[in-house]
Amino acid sequence: MLRLSPLALASVLAGVAFALPQALQAEPPAPGRLAPQPAEAPSECKIMAATGDRFCRYGNRWRLENVRAPDFAPGDPFPVYEHSMLMELRAYDLPAVDGPWRYYLRDGVIYRVSADTHRVLEVIGRRTRR
Repeated sequence: MLRLSPLALASVLAGVAFALPQALQAEPPAPGRLAPQPAEAPSECKIMAATGDRFCRYGNRWRLENVRAPDFAPGDPFPVYEHSMLMELRAYDLPAVDGPWRYYLRDGVIYRVSADTHRVLEVIGRRTRR
């Protein structure tokens, strides 16, 4: 059996205290403040086929977990003949067209596209119809 003097035992215990994870050494929260809660795991997740967005259920609420990146970036050619031009701009809260460009909607993302070159000028982003 190993016998340690009180001084040696105290130094071993002090070394163990420094080796503990920071979370275990943390002081309790101040009065009136809540301790951080561990992350809640979702009970169910679904992926929307149309957009690829993933929604997960936390308790009784659904939360968007990821947003699919737009298919086109500024400067990319846009297939204007495969998509319909947006005509009801007010329904999407878009400003009026005042130049040689048009709005197109693809997979829930609105693009501002040049009418001459058919290249993406700007990715407006995701908007839903009012």
